[in-house]
Amino acid sequence: MAKLLLELLITSLPVIFAAITHMIVVKLDWFSILKFPLDHYKMFREKRIFGPHKTYRGLVYMIVSSVIFVWIFYFLIEQTQFFQSYNLLDFKRFSPWFYGIVLGLGYILGELPNSFVKRQLDIIPGKSGSFLFSIIDQLDSIILINILLLIFAKFTFAHFFIGIIFYGLIHLIINILLYFFKLRKHPF
Repeated sequence: MAKLLLELLITSLPVIFAAITHMIVVKLDWFSILKFPLDHYKMFREKRIFGPHKTYRGLVYMIVSSVIFVWIFYFLIEQTQFFQSYNLLDFKRFSPWFYGIVLGLGYILGELPNSFVKRQLDIIPGKSGSFLFSIIDQLDSIILINILLLIFAKFTFAHFFIGIIFYGLIHLIINILLYFFKLRKHPF
């Protein structure tokens, strides 16, 4: 079990670092030229589709930073036996570019259905709403990324199911730390 958890942790480091640095970018309002909503202010049933927090800045930043962090990860794998032994990304089949794009895009696309539902239920952007939506908020991107890793990496169904719980806990801990460092407005 410890090996599986280390594999999950090591494999997720690029997207974790991309998500953390994305919060810094948002807090410092960097790349504000890209701060245009993905929904282009379009409405569905007289309500915004995704709301103001899902922007091109997030999309572009998560993809670019995920690519950069996957390349760093790839370099560490090539240089150290530790990272090599716990890596689940199949760099013989797919390039670091591919994994970076998959992880970054998966992270953003995984959040969109939940954002859509929250807008339709009049949940304030940036808030989770009920306990159920708090749980879904922690898991939305995780589920899609796990599906993508199941398809494109050396992920097993054990990695997939344990990964949902493990990554959910990591996401929760990171959100609390980001809140503590004033990079998030709400811990959940």
